[in-house]
Amino acid sequence: MDRENAVMGGVREGEERGVRVTRAMARAALGWVSASSRPSFKKECKNNSRTALADVSNISRKSQARGGYKKTNTKGSSNVSIQVLSTQEDVRAELAKDLSTISMVQTHDAIVERPEDTELVQPSMSVMAGPLLSMQNSMKSDEILSPPNKDIDMITEKLKLSERLGIVDIDSVELKDPQVWSSYAPDIYNNIFVREFERRPLSDYMDKLQQDITPSMRGILIDWLVEVSEEYKLVPDTLYLTVNLIDRFLSQSLVQKQRLQLLGVTCMLIASKYEEICAPRVEEFCFITDNTYTKAEVLKMESGVLNLLHFQLSVPTTKTFLRRFILAAQSSYKVSYVELEFLANYLAELTLVEYSFLQFLPSLIAASAVLIARWTLNQSEHPWNSTMEHYTNYKVSELKTTVLALADLQLDTKGCSLNAIREKYKQQKFKSVANLSPKPVQSLFEAQVKTVNDAYVKTKY
Repeated sequence: MDRENAVMGGVREGEERGVRVTRAMARAALGWVSASSRPSFKKECKNNSRTALADVSNISRKSQARGGYKKTNTKGSSNVSIQVLSTQEDVRAELAKDLSTISMVQTHDAIVERPEDTELVQPSMSVMAGPLLSMQNSMKSDEILSPPNKDIDMITEKLKLSERLGIVDIDSVELKDPQVWSSYAPDIYNNIFVREFERRPLSDYMDKLQQDITPSMRGILIDWLVEVSEEYKLVPDTLYLTVNLIDRFLSQSLVQKQRLQLLGVTCMLIASKYEEICAPRVEEFCFITDNTYTKAEVLKMESGVLNLLHFQLSVPTTKTFLRRFILAAQSSYKVSYVELEFLANYLAELTLVEYSFLQFLPSLIAASAVLIARWTLNQSEHPWNSTMEHYTNYKVSELKTTVLALADLQLDTKGCSLNAIREKYKQQKFKSVANLSPKPVQSLFEAQVKTVNDAYVKTKY
């Protein structure tokens, strides 16, 4: 006890002098056992015959705190050692409290003595936490969730300009929704318009690269994958991404026709992992091929596809643009026109089977599908207005080739036997839009040419 009192006296004396007591000083004063001199816990475990975690009753907090102290045979010595340890623990706790007090006093004195250095000291998180918390508590929830005033002013100016041009702002409706943050939508889609040029398949890979595969084989594969996607209730994005991966792989690698179906199910597996919440397992994709391919073959092909495409799975598809363009088309109606959405999706999916549509950009196909859908449902006015032209970045004259090709596909002038998509959209849940009678579209472009000529004559004279 005299030794302990001497140590505590030294601590208080150090506190009066403003000297920081180090661990080395405390260790020398109390005779603490260093980490290197403590008995190894592994040596103690060697004498214990119990298996690991079989019985933990022989482990206690005191035995862990004692570390490698050995037991003695007499009870008296055991009691003495316990008392010494408990006393040392009390001294350590008291010493730690005094050390913290000394360090705080010393830090305060250093700040008072050298005020010129305060500008160089970085504020700690504990010092900053108080003002930050008070600022957060003072802010209202609507202030945190609402867009900045700068964005609102910018959007207001755009609204005024759009009204003068006759353009409906389709993002203003969602302005107060913090999850949409519609002020970013134009920038996002401007970026998507650029990216559709970067990650698109070749439109003539059948002629330049593939030797054993024909466009009809590709169509049969995709028609079958449409049925698979319906069987497993996959989202449309999965189907579009699947076709994109197939075409991009075939644009870079030679594939034998015996492995074309393996490529198809593998690309759908990859697309499902990317788009679906609960993707089908590998075994299920093996099962739908009647176990023609093993799990190992599918996984090997998956690795090959991902490596060849450099894991670039985020690609803009026709479905990506359809969402935006349909929203722009719906702005002309007071009530959402669900048939318009189903019909546009139906026309866009018809192009997946046709190899010839690889020559058209996804945004061009989406815009053409929306134009035909609007014209099929309503012939009282021209389906293309300033709002559609603004959000699609296409004039009606630029859509002519794609629209005419898509109209022929809708009419099924070639008598295609691949009817999975047509049967899909004949269902009542899609409002049976596949049964709607197509309308001639040639007059749309003739009227547009006449309008342009009339405007030219008025300008000239």
